[in-house]
Amino acid sequence: MRQGAAWFALAAAVPLSAAALPSWEAPPAVQAAARSDYIEHCGGCHGVAGSSAPARVPELRGRVGWFLCTTEGRDYLIRLPNVAHAPIDDPEALAALVNYVVFRLGGESAPAGARAFDGAEVAVLRRSPIVRASLLRERARLVADIRRRCPAAPASLADYSG
Repeated sequence: MRQGAAWFALAAAVPLSAAALPSWEAPPAVQAAARSDYIEHCGGCHGVAGSSAPARVPELRGRVGWFLCTTEGRDYLIRLPNVAHAPIDDPEALAALVNYVVFRLGGESAPAGARAFDGAEVAVLRRSPIVRASLLRERARLVADIRRRCPAAPASLADYSG
């Protein structure tokens, strides 16, 4: 259920630039729905604009795109329990939400040539959420790997200890 015009107005206030959208093109209605889903399901903790600091959740703005540097990092974004179990049944809609997070909130952190998620990929990955691993340890392991493989990834990507 959408939270109404007030939430949409807040979501619409998030600055969007064409430069921050290298690999996700979607019709305006899909982008608006993804933004609204983000506000409703993620923005309470991660912040309306993807910036939650100081908080006990990872900073998304300008950072989350780095997870697309590796296959494991990419998969992780969908396998996170709150993403995999999100109350968004349509895999295309969930893909749009994650693409909004990665390519809009993540801005230029998405590597050149990074491809957008699609519904088929999301449908497969969300069937195997991370359940047996510590999310903090798993994230730390992935970030260390991302920083090794993608030298331009900032040290601030590791600035999260829960």
